[in-house]
Order: sequence, then C-alpha cells, then structure tokens
Amino acid sequence: METVTLKMERKHIALLKEQAKALGRSQAAVVRDLIDQHLAQKKRPSLYDRAKDLCGSVCGSKDLSTRPMTGYGRD
Repeated sequence: METVTLKMERKHIALLKEQAKALGRSQAAVVRDLIDQHLAQKKRPSLYDRAKDLCGSVCGSKDLSTRPMTGYGRD
C-alpha cells in the first residue's frame, strides 16, 4: 500500500477517530472503507438504467420491418 497525506478540519478528525474507535478499526481502515463505499456508488448507470422509464412508451408494431417507410426516401 502507498501512503497518502491529507489535511482535514478538526471536526472531521474527531468524527474519524470516534468512528474508528466505535468499530474497533484503524483510522486508515475506516477511510479506505468510506472511499470504497463512495466510489462504488459512482458507477455509471447502463443505458437501460438511464432509459428504463421510456421502455414501452412507443406505440406501434414491435416488428420494425412492417412499418411503412414514409419520410425516409421511400414514399
């Protein structure tokens, strides 16, 4: 593992120490866990996840080959 140094406000340091003591873990372990949790939530949603509210909102035949080609150069 590599070492990282960061500056924190006293209130954040106090919260970190309190959490580490309550969990019986080191401060570094608590910070690693928090980073993992935060970054895991930042995964990019799939296209389906982003557009699932639109699924089923279009009317018409499910088979696109049966739709008329008007407006696409074949009138």
